[in-house]
Amino acid sequence: MAQLHMFWPDGTALPRLEALDIFHIESGGCTGCALELASLSRALLAGNHPIRFVPTPRQAGMLLLTGSLTVGMAPVVELAWQAMPGPRVLAVVGDCAVDGGLFGGNYAVLGGVGVRARSSVSLPGCPPAPDEILAALVGWQTTEGKR
Repeated sequence: MAQLHMFWPDGTALPRLEALDIFHIESGGCTGCALELASLSRALLAGNHPIRFVPTPRQAGMLLLTGSLTVGMAPVVELAWQAMPGPRVLAVVGDCAVDGGLFGGNYAVLGGVGVRARSSVSLPGCPPAPDEILAALVGWQTTEGKR
């Protein structure tokens, strides 16, 4: 399981964050990014962190997508997006979600979500490590908090 540390590598304390509720959808692919997110989720839960994964889009402020967008999952992603209340944020994690990755466009795959929709957080990698995902989420949260 991934370990979360109270301090960044340079020794500075983590910034104080507002709660962030994330709904995750694996829209098609190898599920490598989803496994890294599961590891991150367990570590966040154990560390009592304000970032948490929620079971329904109605509880979420951020929709986090991993994997290429398939024809079968496109309506599911759209329904989840429409079910989210208030201001919504889209995050794409992994090469497949950003630009299609290994799964190019064909009759069943539409490609990456990052090229079809504007995302607030875009993190390439195959798959990105849990600490990279956390750093991207915290980085987005701290820059959004300054606005």
